[in-house]
Amino acid sequence: MKTACAERGGRTAAAIFLFFLFSFFGWVLEKLWFYFAYGANADRGFLTLPFCTVYGSALLLIRALLGEPFLREQSYPRNLLRFLCYAALAALIASAAELATGLLFEHAFGVRLWSYRDCPHNLFGYVCLPASVGWGFLIPVALQAVWFPLERRLALANGVWLRAANGVLACALVFDFFFTAFA
Repeated sequence: MKTACAERGGRTAAAIFLFFLFSFFGWVLEKLWFYFAYGANADRGFLTLPFCTVYGSALLLIRALLGEPFLREQSYPRNLLRFLCYAALAALIASAAELATGLLFEHAFGVRLWSYRDCPHNLFGYVCLPASVGWGFLIPVALQAVWFPLERRLALANGVWLRAANGVLACALVFDFFFTAFA
């Protein structure tokens, strides 16, 4: 039987791995969106590696602050109200992460990674109401349907390969960041 410390370590390692996985999924989503919206295969993101870490970071932050949505535990209308509150808070956290990342990269590195300037109700062109509402509804579903089931499975697995993969991915990401930022 696993100890509480080992179980917590397994869940932490799983959450870190999911940060990398969802950062990759975010990169794929960006590439697909840009291709279908503009017909071009554009380089998306700041890094050379296929990661848009704002996606993984926002989900990791939402996971840490809000926990699991548990959308099926309560009956209607309580489950709907819980979903709407969770969606609103998730949208606020994701939008704050998006705004902070956009401002940081613009001011620290002189790079504008994306622009919502043509969208209605935008703030500095880094966040806009339609995208925030969309993230608010997508995030609880993604966490409930993908993140938390994978996190539980990964936490039960032998953690050696997971910790090794996290270490390799973290080193590669840090190296890529410094290589790209200071090249």
